[in-house]
Amino acid sequence: MSVVFYLAGWIFTQYETTIAERVKSVMLFFYGGLSTNVCAHLMTDMLKYKYSIIVPVYNGEQTLSRCLLALEQQSVARQLYEIIVVDDGSTDQSAEIARQLSVTCYHQKNSGPAAARNKGVELAGAELIFFTDADCIVNRDWLEQMALPFTKSEVTAVKGAYRTEQRSIVARFCQLEFAERFKMLSRCVSIDMVDTYSAAFRRKKFQTVGGFDTAFPVANNEDTELSYRMAAQGHLMVFNPNAVVQHLNHPDS
Repeated sequence: MSVVFYLAGWIFTQYETTIAERVKSVMLFFYGGLSTNVCAHLMTDMLKYKYSIIVPVYNGEQTLSRCLLALEQQSVARQLYEIIVVDDGSTDQSAEIARQLSVTCYHQKNSGPAAARNKGVELAGAELIFFTDADCIVNRDWLEQMALPFTKSEVTAVKGAYRTEQRSIVARFCQLEFAERFKMLSRCVSIDMVDTYSAAFRRKKFQTVGGFDTAFPVANNEDTELSYRMAAQGHLMVFNPNAVVQHLNHPDS
C-alpha cells in the first residue's frame, strides 16, 4: 500500500500544473479501466471548491471586515467557493479580522500586492480564481456574474464594473469617467485590460503566462502589465458590467 501512495504522490508532483489535472492524473493511474468521463466525475467530487476568491491586504483593518462579509454572502452556495486572504505583512489588525471569519488567512512578509495575489493562486483549490481588493464591497451576485462568461471555453479572463458612493468632487468626476468607459466596453467583444478590483482568470492560463510581475512592489499597474501580456499572447478577456464592486476609500475614485 505504501508503494501505491508513493506512486500517487510522484504523479502529483511531477506532472500537470493545476490541481484538477493532478487529481485527474492520479484517478487515471488508479482507475485506468474506467472511462475518462467517469474519472472526470470522480475528480470533480474530490475537488473541494468550484471557485477561489483571493483578497490581498496590507493594513486594511478599516475596510477588510465589510469586504469579507460581502464575499461570504454571495448568491452562489457558500460551500462552492473559498475565500483566501493574503496578509502582506500588515502591522494593524487585518490578520486578526480575517481569522475571525470563515476564510483562509495566510501571512507573508511584506512583498507587495502582486506577490500576495500570486501566493493566493498557489493556495487556491479551484480552477477559476477571482480577485478583489480589501477596500471593495462586492454586490451579492458578483461571483455569479464574474463566473458567467467562463461558460464559454475560449474566455480566459473577466473584468467587472466599479462604482463608488464617495461624495468628494474628485470621486464623483472619476465615477462619471468610469461610467462612460464601461458603456464603451460593454459594446466590445474583447478587452485588453482586467483590473484587480474585480478580476477573474482561468488558473492554468494565469500560471502559464507567469502571473503578476512581482517586480511591482506596490499597487501600481501590475494588473495592466499582466493584462497586456495576456492580450499579446491572444487570450480572450471580456467585460461583464453586471459584476459590480463598490470602492470604499480609494483616494482618487
